[in-house]
Amino acid sequence: MAALKAEAKDKGYFIVPLWEQVFRICELLLMPAIAFALLTQGGLAAALGAIILGVHYPRTAYLSHDIAHEQWGPRKGQYAQFMFLLAEITQGFGPTWWVEKHELHHAFPNACKADAEGKLVPIDGDIDARPFIVWDKALADFNLSSESPAGRAFALMLARIQTFLFFPMLSIARFNWSYQSIEVAFRNGKTLEGVLCIAHWVLGLTLAGYLTPDAAWTGWVWFIVAQFIGGTILACVFVLSHTGMDVYDANDAEGFYDRQARSTRDTPTSAFFDWLAGGLNSQIEHHMFPTMARRNLARMREPTRQAMIECGYSYDSISNREAMNEVMRALREASAAMVTTAAARNTLRAPEFMG
Repeated sequence: MAALKAEAKDKGYFIVPLWEQVFRICELLLMPAIAFALLTQGGLAAALGAIILGVHYPRTAYLSHDIAHEQWGPRKGQYAQFMFLLAEITQGFGPTWWVEKHELHHAFPNACKADAEGKLVPIDGDIDARPFIVWDKALADFNLSSESPAGRAFALMLARIQTFLFFPMLSIARFNWSYQSIEVAFRNGKTLEGVLCIAHWVLGLTLAGYLTPDAAWTGWVWFIVAQFIGGTILACVFVLSHTGMDVYDANDAEGFYDRQARSTRDTPTSAFFDWLAGGLNSQIEHHMFPTMARRNLARMREPTRQAMIECGYSYDSISNREAMNEVMRALREASAAMVTTAAARNTLRAPEFMG
């Protein structure tokens, strides 16, 4: 990997050229402007605007992701900090929350640690979504670990129907992530960051209600629908890249590259999906070279595959359809494991109750 990285640097793969930075900034500002302009026309034009705004959100998230990975220069530099301010108000996410969780994800994707009782507890916060989703059968015990009987019952109820609720849950991802961004920003004393994330929602809803040619509530619905679209796209990029792969005790993994190979896959389906996923469907390459410019990740697929196979690691590359099948399989198995685990717990407690 060191040799590959040196070769990629020689080819300029780690450089984001000025023209691309200008293009991304224009995209950041123009896409919502076009979307709101279409809203003023109503009808099909407004529907198209909602789609454009929905696609804008993951595109903006990818840009923030690049800056946080220092692809545009030092993360704490003035340029990066200015770009974060723009992203906060245009998407409602903040870097404080993202960096805290995402760097842990890169170091330990899908990884857990065993507690005193031998129960696996996620290290990677991206697989800790209790009680709403149990991502893997290995986490059944963890998802049932609420102190409250009502909490355990609620987690079990959701697990039973999680395959039906999965896509609706993905669609609200932006609301959840924005809330977490705001909460973490204020908790860490990042007042401006938190205020700008809130301003995203206030300004968006106000503009939508004012610009719609119909009643204000139709503009608010339009804005919320765009959030659903953006949240679904962005959440799918993550689940297709990691869900349904190994969820493991980090102590059993043999170092950094083994952790990545166990739990990360590529989904190189088409040029359109490469664009829609922001190039992050080359997820293996991104985990191996996190500071590499996203548009060059696809060029590293074959060299990375050869290197990983030569070193004895797996390299999982499948289509979007196959990856989604793996995701749904993992969710079904996790649901069944929750039911089995809950039944076993009740059986063990029965004699004590009867006594």
